Amino acid sequence: MHSEKDSPLVRFLGGKTSYYVLGLIALSALTIFIMTKVSFIFRPFVVIFSTILPPLIFALLLYYLINPIVDFLSRKKIPRGISILIVYVVVIGLLVLGGFQLFPTIQQQVEDLVRDLPNYFNDFQDGVKRFLDSTPFSTQSDEALASIDSIVNQVTSYLADNWQDGAKGLGTFFSAVSSIAITLFTGPLVAFFLIKNPKKLYDSFLAIIPPKFRMDTRELTKIANQQLGAFLKGQIIASLLLGVIYWVVFMLIGLDYAFVIAMAAGILSIVPYIGAFLAFFPGLFIAFQASTFMVIKFVIAWFAVQLLHGDLVVPRVMGDRLKIHPVTILVVLLVMGDLLGLVGVIFGIPIYSMIKLIVVFAFRKFKQRYNKFFAEEGTYEKTNFSEKDYF
Repeated sequence: MHSEKDSPLVRFLGGKTSYYVLGLIALSALTIFIMTKVSFIFRPFVVIFSTILPPLIFALLLYYLINPIVDFLSRKKIPRGISILIVYVVVIGLLVLGGFQLFPTIQQQVEDLVRDLPNYFNDFQDGVKRFLDSTPFSTQSDEALASIDSIVNQVTSYLADNWQDGAKGLGTFFSAVSSIAITLFTGPLVAFFLIKNPKKLYDSFLAIIPPKFRMDTRELTKIANQQLGAFLKGQIIASLLLGVIYWVVFMLIGLDYAFVIAMAAGILSIVPYIGAFLAFFPGLFIAFQASTFMVIKFVIAWFAVQLLHGDLVVPRVMGDRLKIHPVTILVVLLVMGDLLGLVGVIFGIPIYSMIKLIVVFAFRKFKQRYNKFFAEEGTYEKTNFSEKDYF
């Protein structure tokens, strides 16, 4: 029987008597109460964080994409600063050249698609109605389609009656545009200094960490760097490959607006599982206008490319470093999208992987401490934390 002074729970919490535990609870409650009363103090920090997050993420993306090229040029005795400038000039040149070559085609296809898509949708709806009219569910289908038409008309009427109120949202629109412009301008600058001397920044960060915690900090940063690099670099490359594959396949089957649909599928696939399928329905409407055979070809081609991309391209480009269940990914996208908007949807998975890394690290430290004080009642397994143990 343990005495109060020998209580494993008290020693586990870092005290010697039960009064320490009571004081710890009281101080925790007092801290929470005070934090709720002075929450306004932290609002500027939230604004600062939300402001610097997009440029920082963009800089990290550029870092993981460009740093391997700069490392290669550096091994050829080219200074890192000049190597970065060379890569920047080449990338900007390709973007400008590609823009001049492809922009007119993209613009024309987008304008035609935006103009014709409502008609495509109406024709698709009429085709579905004709099909359902030949089935025993014709009455129910008429009621469902009538409800859809009513909702669409109400939304259209509302937008027409309240378009003046929408003008008030121009401030938000211009704010978003300015944020994007700032991100595109500051991101490459931050990436430049990250790539130019990454070890100096890392050593400066490590120098402020107490020596006792530096080994754990090295493991955490190593794993975080590996996971972020694998995801950000892999996701961009996988999305580009998906867009190119779709473009070639859609041209082979003769689908109209092949480039626009393929480009939309590639860009939207940055959002795992959900993004690419957002481009599926416009493509389906377009295929429906051609013929039933085109619909069949489009559906087969779409899912064949998805399977090819998921089974062959993604594992080789991204690997399986994140080890996140598909259901978890969907939940993360919903939650992060609600918390951070578009940034949360696009970057929710790497943010979640970093949170998961910290939680796993903290829980394994907790298990080590538990085993120290409660070993006689049973011990936790897998208490070590390193790259090998984490994965």
